[in-house]
Amino acid sequence: MANSLQQTERVWNVCGYVRLSREDGDKEESNSVTGQKDLIRDYLSRHPDLRERGMKVDDGFTGSNFDRPGFQSMMEDVKAGRINCIVVKDLSRFGREHLDAGKYIENIFPFFGVRFIAINDHYDSLHRNPESDEIILPFRNMLNEAYCRDTSVKVRSLFAVKRDRSDFIGSSAPFGYMKSPDNRHKLVADDFASGVVRDIFRWKIQGLGIGDIADALNEKGVPTPMDYKKSRGVRYDTPFRTKKESVWGATMVLRILQNPVYIGTLEQGRVTTPSYKVKRIIQKPREEWAIVENCHEAIIDRLDFEIVQKALSMDTRTSVAGRPVDIFGGVLRCRECGAPMVRKTVPSGRKKFVYYVCSAHKSAKTCSSHNIRDTVLEGIVLQALQARIQTVVEVADLLEMTDIDRIHEAKMRKLRTELDEKRDEIERQQKYLNSLYESLTDGIIDRSEYKKFKKKYAERREEAEKQAEAIQAEMSKELTNDTEGRAWMERFRENLNFTSLDRAIVITLIDRIWVSRDRTVEIVFNWDDEFRRLLESVPADGTDRTEKGAF
Repeated sequence: MANSLQQTERVWNVCGYVRLSREDGDKEESNSVTGQKDLIRDYLSRHPDLRERGMKVDDGFTGSNFDRPGFQSMMEDVKAGRINCIVVKDLSRFGREHLDAGKYIENIFPFFGVRFIAINDHYDSLHRNPESDEIILPFRNMLNEAYCRDTSVKVRSLFAVKRDRSDFIGSSAPFGYMKSPDNRHKLVADDFASGVVRDIFRWKIQGLGIGDIADALNEKGVPTPMDYKKSRGVRYDTPFRTKKESVWGATMVLRILQNPVYIGTLEQGRVTTPSYKVKRIIQKPREEWAIVENCHEAIIDRLDFEIVQKALSMDTRTSVAGRPVDIFGGVLRCRECGAPMVRKTVPSGRKKFVYYVCSAHKSAKTCSSHNIRDTVLEGIVLQALQARIQTVVEVADLLEMTDIDRIHEAKMRKLRTELDEKRDEIERQQKYLNSLYESLTDGIIDRSEYKKFKKKYAERREEAEKQAEAIQAEMSKELTNDTEGRAWMERFRENLNFTSLDRAIVITLIDRIWVSRDRTVEIVFNWDDEFRRLLESVPADGTDRTEKGAF
């Protein structure tokens, strides 16, 4: 009796523990951080033997594991002997994984002499009933885990539905965008950040390396995506941050340049976790991503984005830090072996001459030693570019003076007729297939003939279906070409009166430049297929438009 009286009069050093998860639907006021604190403190005020020595909070952490900063800090206090009693609102706030929760309540806490109280579950380890608690406590923890599992399934399903209907479900908008004030699942351009993104793409097209772009942003004092979001009050952190001071780096710039979100394409569902218990991130194959084009306002023109992707795939190393890459970097190739042509400076007295030589010959002597002077090459390319631009503009102007709608409608009418014919063919072959079994049962054909004809009709139907799909794709493409498909012509028109070469115009309008052993230069322009289709749209004038030169 004396020992029991001594135990009840003991004063306990209490740490209240509060957890609120964003993923398990804890939205009631009673489950809020403030609501849980108030409940715990009200309970302590009615129990004089319980004295608050701290209050640990994990706001935004799942209950499916115990890897939470507030909880771990509380356990450090337990091990240091600063607290010997833990009070929570209920068992679900403590944790929803029944095995780990049971391990703490039944093994770890008793080992450290810690009293555990779950107020709303009427559980107090000091006054526990071993017979009933051994059944009820694990059962309640299992219910909490089942709730966590069910919530995880519901959340994943909800996210999948939102992704399918083009809703943005990220915690924060990509740099350059912000969540719409009217609909937090839609992205709208952020004036300042979108301007920075446009600068990054423009500098890349002009020939700056990604490291030089990062340096330029730092010199201008442009805040990094993380710092900018924090300045706008967004709770944001990233695993990519490796230094205390946030500065622009090449990797950061590269992520922006490669992100299709800036052309209005939303890519979501790229990663997942094995289960609600295991939070290890797994990269999903691209075919399982949720990709929606034209989902929101584009910051970057689609053609500019494609040009930048091409530039990133090329060898665009800078020879001197801070200088743009060579205007032909990654574009100039040896026709004999396909290797890049590289710059070589040859001193001659007080002068220096620049040549482009085959890199395969320069490094391993596996190709011939042909070369070309930089001034000669620039002259050939300049003349060819001016000729191509002039032709594109003239043909575009001619098309504008013709009845384009009439031409377009005639082509669409032709395609619709072809599609109807293929659909009739599909229906005809299907009828043949349907009548085969009847012919077999009536004894008109035997089984071997049945198999032979069935295979033939099925193959014809399949071939007609493929042709119909190809016609539908061409019709879709024609509809696109009627509007966006001619946007490339404006790229040529914009440079109609240019008089000198620079990196931007070369990489925008030229796909590849080939230099042969006989010193012939062949230029392959961007949108060459579109250009040929453009010529087919107007009467031929007999002009030879082959862009080749020799010296």
